[in-house]
Amino acid sequence: MVLRFVAFVYPKPEHVKRVEEIAQGICDYVKENEPGVLQYQWFRVQGAEEPTIIVWETYLDQAAVDTHKSSPKVEWLIKISKEEDIMAAPIKVLPLEEFAGWAYASSLAH
Repeated sequence: MVLRFVAFVYPKPEHVKRVEEIAQGICDYVKENEPGVLQYQWFRVQGAEEPTIIVWETYLDQAAVDTHKSSPKVEWLIKISKEEDIMAAPIKVLPLEEFAGWAYASSLAH
């Protein structure tokens, strides 16, 4: 069963670029090392009063979620966020339950 999540990341204004650098490294790692991750995209929220980043995540199954949650890159993100004090608030991850709608293949959207 496919599982979806949305995460809210709240970098401090002066650390947005650092969080974007970290995000790129994590995305590269996930793509290369976590085949059960079907979609993993980070988005800037346009027009937000405070910097806000949304992470859209889709996993093949619970095993893929567990692998991601215990990956060294996720652990590193948590560690570096604390050490460098780059977040204005804790990262918030919410599970999603689809009840309506549709999606095109991502290749069609480009």
